[in-house]
This record gives sequence, C-alpha cells and structure tokens, in this order.
Amino acid sequence: MPHLRFIKTDYSYADYSTTISPAIERALEERIAPSTVVLNTFSTDSITAGYLDDPEKSVDLEFCRENGIVVRRRQNAGGGVFGARGSAFLCIYVDTEQPWVPLKTIEDAFQVSLGAMAGVLRDLYGFQAQYRPLNDIEVEGRKVVPSSARLEKGILSLRILINVVPTDRALLQKAIITVAEKTRDKKIKDLGQRFTCLEAEAGRKIRASDLEELSRNTLARIFGGQVPLEAGQLNDQEQRYLEEYQEKYNSDEWFYQNSERTRFKNAPPEAVKGEGRHKAPAGLLRVTLLQEGGKIHDLIITGDFHPSPYGVLRDMEDALRGKDADLTTVQKKIEAIYARPEVEMAGIETGDFSAAFAKAFQESTGR
Repeated sequence: MPHLRFIKTDYSYADYSTTISPAIERALEERIAPSTVVLNTFSTDSITAGYLDDPEKSVDLEFCRENGIVVRRRQNAGGGVFGARGSAFLCIYVDTEQPWVPLKTIEDAFQVSLGAMAGVLRDLYGFQAQYRPLNDIEVEGRKVVPSSARLEKGILSLRILINVVPTDRALLQKAIITVAEKTRDKKIKDLGQRFTCLEAEAGRKIRASDLEELSRNTLARIFGGQVPLEAGQLNDQEQRYLEEYQEKYNSDEWFYQNSERTRFKNAPPEAVKGEGRHKAPAGLLRVTLLQEGGKIHDLIITGDFHPSPYGVLRDMEDALRGKDADLTTVQKKIEAIYARPEVEMAGIETGDFSAAFAKAFQESTGR
C-alpha cells in the first residue's frame, strides 16, 4: 500500500537545505528510502543562494559576515532565500515513477502543491492566498510562500518555504541583492515589502500544531486523501549521507563553484567581459561571458529558475564555448538542447536566452 514517511525536524534553514535534504534525495534516487514528507521548523536565522546562481551576485556576503548571517549555496535551484527562525519547510520527496504520485513534472509540482496549500490557507485563516506561477503563494502581491523544485533520476523534490514569522525587512533588503529586472513585473517593487508572513496575514501566533495541520491538510489535497502519513526518521544510510554532505557543502570550493573568481580565474587579459540579465516568467537569467577575437572564450550561465536536468546549463556552456559570438549561433545551439526529450524548462524559452546573450554581447563589444 502506498504511504508517505512523515518526519518532523528543527534544523536551521541553511543546514536543512545543504545536508538533510540532499541526504533524503540521494537515498530516494538509490531506492533505499520511501517517498517522504518533512516538516522542518527553523531553529536559527540563515540564508542560501541557489545551485544555479553565483552567490557573489545574489547575496551581499560582506554584509552577511558582518551581521552573523550564515550563507550556504544549496543543491537546488531558485534565488537567494532567507529562512527566519520560527519559519518552516514542508518538503515533499516522491518517486514520480510510482502510479499513485500525481506530481510528474516540476510544473505539476508547483501548480498542484501550491494551489492546494493556497486553498488550505484560505480555508484555515480566511485571507486571500493565491498561487502565483511559477512557484509562489501570494496575498495581494505579497509573497508568503516561495518554493523550489528538483527532478533528477525520477525523484521529485519540492521544498515549500512557509514564512511563518515576520522577517527584518531592512536586513533582508541588505542581505539579498535584487537587480532591477527581478522586480520589473511585480506589483510591489521593494524587496522587503514583497514579503509577508503567516502570522501577519492570520493575525495571530502560529503554533507547531498549526503548521502540522496546514501540512496534513495540504498533503491530503495533493494526494487525494488516499495516501497515509507514517511517522518515521532518517535511516542509517541517510544519516551517513548527512555527515558526508556537512563536510562537502560547507566548503569554499562548493560555495564559489559558479563564481567568476573560480570559473574565469585563468582567463587571458585580452578577453573582454560582458554580462546580460533577462527576467523570464520562470525567473532571472544571467549570462556572463568573455569574448576574444569574435569568439566566446568562456561563459557562465546562471539564474534562479528551475531547469531539468540541472546539467543542461553546463551543456549549453559547453556547446557555445569557442563558438562565434553572434546570436544566430547561440539560438541554434540552444534550440538543439531544448529539443532533447529529457529537457524541461517551465517558464523559460529559447528567446529568453537570446535576450540575455544579446545584452552580454552588447556590453562586451560596446555595440
């Protein structure tokens, strides 16, 4: 009979993101653990940058160091996210190959799960929570629940961040770097004003029992009330993976993997850098490239969107490195990668890449 293992924990947001979550994902990918749901309440303040982003461009690292904010680069996509003490994760890890799992794609995961939670929030607390594509729940333009997703080896990981308690908006504005493209289509432009919390919207204190009720009701809507929750804990192999990831994901090598300091450290002095940013429906896309003699000497494609598989951006870089620095070449190479059956990029099209490359070429050539 299908069931979901249900685990309750209290790690910090950053620690959960970089150790617990990947340990569970790996165990599911190896089919040595069951489909799982975790409700984790954050014990301390922390922040993470997304796997596909450059943390030096998405987070003010100096400000965070000065203010004692721990910053990690997580293993899944999305933008910079702050986890305040007292807020929580509802994380769903499921094997999409199982017939009883309704979440088969990243787009399914966002639409079905966030739509379900928005409905539960309306029913429980009476405020007008609405699913906002691609991956948020908002209340009159204020974000109360952001999320991120990962789909690898048939295992879908959906991490729903419930902003339970108020966040220091001044601190948030200084810690997370927001470029103009990110807020161009938002009703509320100020980063701090674009966030709200469950306690503010509900008008009362949210208890641990409230979070469990919200989680259970949301899961019942997602899975049609037919899949029971069974209390559990990490198995021995997952615990070993957790310890392994603690060492790996706290390292500088991992943290700066997408940064120019790492990727461009051996660049020739004559190479000219250009950067182009473009806001697609799925999120911000950034192309940073080095141009030399009319060729793309090297490039870094980063962003806060959710491609599947994650390695598709590295495939794009490999396909374009050393090629002519023109949009026709870029478009052909990217279209070929998009045509692969395993590639999914909900909310981002080939034209979005072309727009970012056009701006990068313009900056690197002055034309």
